[in-house]
Amino acid sequence: RTRYFLSNGMKTFLVSNVQEVELLLMRNKTFAAEIAHNISSRNRISILARCIYPPQIDLGLSVTNPAARIRSEE
Repeated sequence: RTRYFLSNGMKTFLVSNVQEVELLLMRNKTFAAEIAHNISSRNRISILARCIYPPQIDLGLSVTNPAARIRSEE
């Protein structure tokens, strides 16, 4: 069945804090993290730091909306 799947074959998991990212470590081939819409930019950066960065420690976690609300004002 292909219901609720993304185009890359993963399902989405709504993440609100860093502790919920820890749940995805064992299911990194099945679920992709999606950061909730009401998360502040400071918490988004900490969630992305756990999922993606640093690149030499590859956890295999993918984020569906990594660039949302990260831009800095000039």
